[in-house]
Amino acid sequence: MMKYVRKLNPYQIVLCSYGLIILTGTLLLMLPITVVNIEPLSFVDALFMSASAVCVSGVSIFNLGDNFSIFGQMIVIILVQIGALGIMTITTILAVVMGKRIQLRDRLLIQESLQRWSVAGVVRLVISIVKMTFVFEFVGGVILTMIFCQDYNMLTAIYFGFWHSISAFCNAGFDILGGNNFADYIFHPFFNLVLLVEVVCGGLGFAVLLDVYQKRKWQKLSINSKLVLVTTCFLIVTGSVFIFILEYGNQNTLGDLGIFDKIMVSTFMASMARTSGFSMLDIGSLTEPSLLLIMFLMFIGGSPASTGGGIKTTTIAVIFAAIWSLIRGREDVVIFERTVPPIVIFRAMSIFFVSAIVVFLMSMFLCLTEDIALSKILFESVSMFATVGLPTGTINEMDASSRIVIIFVMLMGRIGIISFAMALVIRKKKNKIRYPEDKFIIG
Repeated sequence: MMKYVRKLNPYQIVLCSYGLIILTGTLLLMLPITVVNIEPLSFVDALFMSASAVCVSGVSIFNLGDNFSIFGQMIVIILVQIGALGIMTITTILAVVMGKRIQLRDRLLIQESLQRWSVAGVVRLVISIVKMTFVFEFVGGVILTMIFCQDYNMLTAIYFGFWHSISAFCNAGFDILGGNNFADYIFHPFFNLVLLVEVVCGGLGFAVLLDVYQKRKWQKLSINSKLVLVTTCFLIVTGSVFIFILEYGNQNTLGDLGIFDKIMVSTFMASMARTSGFSMLDIGSLTEPSLLLIMFLMFIGGSPASTGGGIKTTTIAVIFAAIWSLIRGREDVVIFERTVPPIVIFRAMSIFFVSAIVVFLMSMFLCLTEDIALSKILFESVSMFATVGLPTGTINEMDASSRIVIIFVMLMGRIGIISFAMALVIRKKKNKIRYPEDKFIIG
């Protein structure tokens, strides 16, 4: 067995690890003690729920609060935590705890899973990631517990508080309050603030959070951290303004709210639309321009090595920087007084183009197999690929074949479209032949 594992490249090992965790979660979720008031989950339903949890998509075909037992809810949140941190992070921590030496091959796997340029310091980074995750989830859990204490007994409040804190920081978007009880807290300022901070920080990426914590000054931050922070702030502010304007007079969304609530809801939706499935509004009641805006935000997603999906903030930033340089007639693409290497631009363009193709093909497949409006199918396709999982209600109408396709698309979005594609390549060979350059007419 180990002989075959050694022949796999890092991308294939990461993909297989995710597949193994999803399959394990599926078998556990099929147990009768997982659910209450409904029949035990079928293989396809359990597979979908497991994949949604591991890929931190947050989309559910069941009401976790009403249909899942405590055991089932714990299985889901454990899968969410493993999927958000990454399999290699979990195994590295276990190895460190047991006092085992991390070999070079293991360090290469960690490097790939964390999307680092080198293996230097990856083990220390993993330890810092786990500490950072614990701090965010613990603090968030304590605050949410105090909020839930107003309506539940202490043990229930602690359980709800820490469960939703993990779900928020991991950008999963699951809730277990049951029925429409989550809506009772959605306009609570501190409840919203905790969810907002945890979701945004989880979507920034562990490397950026660690860089901000260590440097604490803008001038000392790495170029990657600066780009992530500026792009994230721009998307949140711009998205909030557009949602505020587009939904201002919509009686089904912001129309009847006060100005403070309108600003709070707009900011919440713009932030959650990129990475998490939490929603303060009925997605079906939004205007079509707002749906298009949210689809664009979902497609961008979070940042590299974060708990979010999508093509990533740095990808879209590099693409726009390249377009701006082309318009201005510059040969080099410059960001924060640093030249972007051509390979990075090529990778960003590839990620954007291939991701768009995946969403297009998935939408076409769902159009052929499901009797659902094109606008809902397109929204669902972007949401699943970006592992956002904003609730649209259409997933329950889809058959088994559609759900299987969605599972693969969620896995692509979680691992990364290029990493997923490279996992399918059996062997990489260096091209020893370089052909002469020529001119091509473009545009």
